[in-house]
Amino acid sequence: MKELIKNLTPPILWNKLLYIKNYLYFLKYKELIIKNIKLKDIHKGKRCFILGSAPSIKEEDLRPLKNEIVFALNNFYVHEDFEEIISGDVPKYYVVAPIHPPQTEIEWKRWFEDMEKHVSKNTVMFFGLNNYAQNIKYLLEKYGLFNDHLIYWFYGGIHIDKNYIFDSKDLDISRMIWGASSVSTYALIIAIYMGFDKIYLLGIDHNYICLEKEEDYRFYKNAVHQLNEEKRMKLKKSDLFFGTGKVFLEKELIAENIEKHIFNCSSKSLLNMFKKVSLKEILK
Repeated sequence: MKELIKNLTPPILWNKLLYIKNYLYFLKYKELIIKNIKLKDIHKGKRCFILGSAPSIKEEDLRPLKNEIVFALNNFYVHEDFEEIISGDVPKYYVVAPIHPPQTEIEWKRWFEDMEKHVSKNTVMFFGLNNYAQNIKYLLEKYGLFNDHLIYWFYGGIHIDKNYIFDSKDLDISRMIWGASSVSTYALIIAIYMGFDKIYLLGIDHNYICLEKEEDYRFYKNAVHQLNEEKRMKLKKSDLFFGTGKVFLEKELIAENIEKHIFNCSSKSLLNMFKKVSLKEILK
C-alpha cells in the first residue's frame, strides 16, 4: 500500500510528506540535538582524517594518525591498529550511523557491547537517530551502554534525491540533517560543522558495484551488525547501483556547495568529486 501511494504521489509532494513525518519525530529529540551548537567551528582551520572500512585502507600505515584528529566510523574499532590510532593527546571521534532493520535488537545490542569494550573513554561518540523506534538511544538506555563516554546525537531525516535543492541549513547538526545513505556522509557533515579546513578521506571507496562478494566490501570479513545483510534484505546488484548513486549525489552536493578542502586518500575509491592525494605525502 505504501508503494502504491508513493507511485501515485508527485515526487515533490511525497518528499514534503516525508519531511513532515520525520520532523514530527525529530521534535522528540530537539532539545538533545540543539546542544550540538557548542560544536560549531571548534576546530576551525584544522585538519582531520575520516576512517572508513573499505579494503583499500589495509594498504595504508595508519599508526601516525595517533597524532591527528580522526573520525572512526561504524565498525572501524576492529582494525588492528585502532587502539594506537585512537590514543594520543588530540581529539578522537567515533561516528555511528542511525540503525535500521533487518538486524534484530539483540544483534544491535551485541554490536554496541563489543564496540564499548574497544572504544576508549576519551573518545567522543556521535550516534545517529532517525524515525526508527528501537534506535540507538533506546538501546543504550535499555542496556546501560556507553555511560562513561561523552555522547553527541545527530538526527537524519531530510530526504535527498535529484529533486533536492541544496540548503546549507540542512548540514547544521544542531537541527535535523540529511538522512544520508552512508556513515561517511554523516562524518563529513559533522567535520564541516566543526570547522575543519582540510578533511582527508581514507577507506571510503564506495566501489561495491565492482566487487563480487559482500565479504570483499570491507577490510574485515564479518561483523555482528552486517551478517549476511544483502541476503537478508534481498538486495540485487541493481539495488547496489541505486544505493551507490545516492551516495555519489550526497558527496557531489557537498563538493559543489561547501568551501572546504576535502581530499580522497584512496586510489581505489570511485569518489572522483574529491581530489586524490597520497596519505604518505600528507603526513610528511
